[in-house]
Amino acid sequence: MKRNKILYTIIAMIMIVSMLAACAPSGGKAGGGGTLIVGRGGDSVSLDAATVTDGESWRVAGEILDPLVRLEGTSTKIIPWLAESFESTDGLTWTFKLRKGVKFHDGEPLTAEAVKWNFDRWMDPNNEWRYGLTFEYWDTEFGENTKVVETKAVDELTFSLTLAKPSAVVLAKLALTCFGISSPKAVQEQGDKYGTAAGTAVGTGPFMFKEWVPNDKIVLVANPDWWGDGPKLDSLIFRSIPDNSARLAEMLAGTILTGDLAQTDMPAAEADPNIANYTLPALSVGYIAFQQCMEPFDDVRVRKAIALAINRQALVDTFYTKQDSLATGFQPPAIMGHNPNIKGYEYNPDEAKKLLTEAGFPDGFTTDFWYIPVIRGYFPDSKAIGEAIAVDLAKVGITVNLVTEDWGTYLENRNQGLKPMWMLGWGSDNGDPDNFIGWHFAHPVGEPKVEDCYANDTLSQLLIDGAAEPDPAKREKIYQDAEQIVYDEVPRIPVAWVASRAFFRNEVKGYTPVVFRSWYEKLYIEEAK
Repeated sequence: MKRNKILYTIIAMIMIVSMLAACAPSGGKAGGGGTLIVGRGGDSVSLDAATVTDGESWRVAGEILDPLVRLEGTSTKIIPWLAESFESTDGLTWTFKLRKGVKFHDGEPLTAEAVKWNFDRWMDPNNEWRYGLTFEYWDTEFGENTKVVETKAVDELTFSLTLAKPSAVVLAKLALTCFGISSPKAVQEQGDKYGTAAGTAVGTGPFMFKEWVPNDKIVLVANPDWWGDGPKLDSLIFRSIPDNSARLAEMLAGTILTGDLAQTDMPAAEADPNIANYTLPALSVGYIAFQQCMEPFDDVRVRKAIALAINRQALVDTFYTKQDSLATGFQPPAIMGHNPNIKGYEYNPDEAKKLLTEAGFPDGFTTDFWYIPVIRGYFPDSKAIGEAIAVDLAKVGITVNLVTEDWGTYLENRNQGLKPMWMLGWGSDNGDPDNFIGWHFAHPVGEPKVEDCYANDTLSQLLIDGAAEPDPAKREKIYQDAEQIVYDEVPRIPVAWVASRAFFRNEVKGYTPVVFRSWYEKLYIEEAK
């Protein structure tokens, strides 16, 4: 009980000193700042943000849907958003005062009942407005260890939720894009078309949905009634340009004004005087994962052999930039709980062969290896990286069949545990280790995740304890111990820690380097004179 009392005291002090509405934007005139065209490597899966986990969906949905709170951007400080204030005196019940006069894009008012409706849809697997969809982020972030046991509309503009036990990270979780508030009316009217190209997405955010042409573009327009300051842009267009070279060419030509560039294309953009670039600390990791309910990946010796057989440093030197680095552990140094004592898997094909022989595979084996079909900073040229990995593995007798599929199907089949070996990555959503190593390896004791079937109850309990521990020093030690277990058991092979990069044409004004959120509502286009 002593630890809980400490937690209650800390939370009460924070909330009393607290986040008032003055910390967040006040309303201002929207529009007049032109059209920002964003070039990206793939399309969104859905704009119903709570039902997806991919960044391409979130980056668009986050402009349409507002969460109750969010991260300030230049730091991980929690600030009011749709809730103008919030408080908790015991770490269990959290009360949010909503902004007055806010409306959804369809004209419906934002009320506590509307917020409760969203939470109930996320948390209740039998909710009629789910339409058979899964809510993976809710299930993970607010599963057994941070379970919400009650939601309540206290009055028209006061919403509260009650947890099963105190949490040190609940506000950081609620700041995630996936917990943006949708219009209940829009979801009910559109049914399973909500958030798709056949429907719309309706929130209270700075931009409103206008058009979605699959695998081509999504068009958003400024919300003239947004409660915040702006947006300054008239419209925001997200174009899907899968080919890296084509995306770079459009960036250099000015037909897109910002874009996701492959690491190998970044020097060309850096050399162009018409393009500004920004660098932020590494907050993401690219990794290789295994389905451990499938042989031979249930054997740690096989997993470690693969880790030793891959020349990860050569991959980093060839495909990444000087701002990126070889990943020695799962979490990058900027995330609490990074373990500096872990030195990483050294390239050692001879030792890899010995381990394979010990595991009963002296002649190796054959496996499918899935590579992602979109560009990501953590895997900037996924097919070429997959080919290089296949060459390394062939040297120790492992034959790799490289395969991929469209992005949405790729993620869904991964979730269902259908891939024996695959590449993916993770970028921190809020800077907290519970959202990094915790996201991947925390599960109810005795219930491993379907996607990889990795079961280590000691690790899981450490991560459960870490999410509840209010003392930062103790939390850090817990997560460092967890990192060591992940390193020893090799459920993931981390490849690279990737620094965040942003490239904008010089005519785009108003950008400040930020993490964990966009800055689109503050941007505008200054026409050349």
